[in-house]
Amino acid sequence: MIRGVVYLVYVVIWLLIVRTVLRAVARLFGAPGTPPRASAGSPPPLRPAEDLVRDRVCNTYVPRSRALVAHVSGHDEHFCSAACRDRALDAVRRVS
Repeated sequence: MIRGVVYLVYVVIWLLIVRTVLRAVARLFGAPGTPPRASAGSPPPLRPAEDLVRDRVCNTYVPRSRALVAHVSGHDEHFCSAACRDRALDAVRRVS
């Protein structure tokens, strides 16, 4: 029984070694489909900057592409969520 467990551990160790060597060779020769890994200390890749808009209800800033837009009091307002948009529209209706 113990010999079987020891044999299984040896097999797993050898498979891990073979896998590590194959990955190193693939990275060395730039095999397609294996994207280069960033080192642990490197910053994440940069994304293009996007304008932020302010949600006047909860006072947060949201990327323009993700903001919900509603026409309020003659101009467009941007909101972070449907709940904030609904609160603003309800407030405008109560005042009117």
